[in-house]
Amino acid sequence: MAIEEAFSPSDSVRDRLRVVLALRPLGLFSDIDGTLSAIAPTPDAATLLPGVADLLKQALATFDLVAAVSGRTAIDARAMVGLPGLLYIGNHGLEHLSEDDMTVHVRPEAEPWIRAINHVLASIQAPLTGRFPGLVIERKGVTATIHLRGVEHPKEAEDAVYKAVTDSASAGGLHVTRGKMVVELRPPLEIDKGVSIEGFVRARGLRGAFYLGDDQTDIDAFRTLRRLTADGVCQGVAVAVLHSEAPAHLAAEADMTLPSAEAVPGFLRWLLANTPAATG
Repeated sequence: MAIEEAFSPSDSVRDRLRVVLALRPLGLFSDIDGTLSAIAPTPDAATLLPGVADLLKQALATFDLVAAVSGRTAIDARAMVGLPGLLYIGNHGLEHLSEDDMTVHVRPEAEPWIRAINHVLASIQAPLTGRFPGLVIERKGVTATIHLRGVEHPKEAEDAVYKAVTDSASAGGLHVTRGKMVVELRPPLEIDKGVSIEGFVRARGLRGAFYLGDDQTDIDAFRTLRRLTADGVCQGVAVAVLHSEAPAHLAAEADMTLPSAEAVPGFLRWLLANTPAATG
């Protein structure tokens, strides 16, 4: 069982956090895998860190918006976190699941690309799974992810898989990206986690927001919060969750860092204990 790491901020970090916690409306956004859960061999094996579900439930009573932001589908994110009342943003911002119902809202501009993604997957599945035993292809509707963690030499396999997917996807104009031992296939749209959270920040009129993340795709959200802060739209705090597979430049893109996913529960606990509502 993971051991929770205590959160003891420096004076400057503490003061910054308290300034944002005093703002209303206030939002809490967090990536899931590698942030609310430890890195797992496969998506199905991932589980929330101990205490996180209860902390998110408490956050619903403290924050005006609590959102789980993931590369998983919105439905899969909801199934993993298991809490009603959260906003579930899936497929890196291409879809979301409303807090008040189970309706998946896919961005209209993404829907036409589902057929092209399925065509690419059909062409690469047999050769790649035959060449790399342990490779897992995850079909996610408007995106797809090829998982390499179960392959014998994942880092070496990644280059070959990336090239094969890129060669197949290029004819259809699809984008191919890399993540934590994954290769991802997406529509050629300028939509990412940052674009998505900006939409909800503006729609909900948030004056303060926290975003926790550990991967390359979370940097888009970090940069968006920085821009919204500079523009006076919303005071944001980008929190980088570090681990051995996190991008080397992740910390430089954030306002503060946590040393591991095991530190996330302690950080959430600190936020909840230091909101004006909690402290009176």
